[in-house]
Amino acid sequence: MTENTLFINKIISIAALLIIAVILISIPFRLKKNGTESLKEKGAGFWTREIAIFVSSVVIVVLSIFIHFEIVPTVCLCGCGILGTWAGMQELFPKE
Repeated sequence: MTENTLFINKIISIAALLIIAVILISIPFRLKKNGTESLKEKGAGFWTREIAIFVSSVVIVVLSIFIHFEIVPTVCLCGCGILGTWAGMQELFPKE
């Protein structure tokens, strides 16, 4: 693996972390828009699952920084982290 590939992998991982950060930062704005009434009915299992989804999504992307793969597996792992965060956010605010 060349230095160029490692550099590209880090750029991909950092971009994925930035996208995940934007998704997580959008949650308070969605709360303000949609209200918190539907979230008060959720149980402890729901919140445990949501926290696990968000933490594992970030961990997948962070691990791809330290474990050096080729470019395609890095893109796939970072994409899975982004999609996991997006799916977790969609569970918080389902379409009606």
